[in-house]
Amino acid sequence: MSSSLIIGKCISTAKKNTIRLLIPQLKFDSFLNKHFRENETILAHDQDNVCNPGDWVLLRKFDERFRLDIDYRVEKIVYESGNIIDPLTGKKTLDYENVDDYQRLSKMFNK
Repeated sequence: MSSSLIIGKCISTAKKNTIRLLIPQLKFDSFLNKHFRENETILAHDQDNVCNPGDWVLLRKFDERFRLDIDYRVEKIVYESGNIIDPLTGKKTLDYENVDDYQRLSKMFNK
């Protein structure tokens, strides 16, 4: 990754002031002439410990290397977990399902 700004999904809080992120990328296979989704996992510095698992965050590359395993810092949270709204339905989504669907299924199985 050579970009100074990237976006990624927070997987977990690895250590104090450090988060583990999943960076989605599309890789082109020249033999099949098709793009395939591949994910890269990186660590980033979260100074204020504001990121939670499931948040989509904007990362900025440090000017000089921060640590051996950390090259990026959290610039801002773009989408908080559970606050992503589907543009077609206008409902809140969690992963690829609507929050209302999760609530309906939990009521159905908790009876």
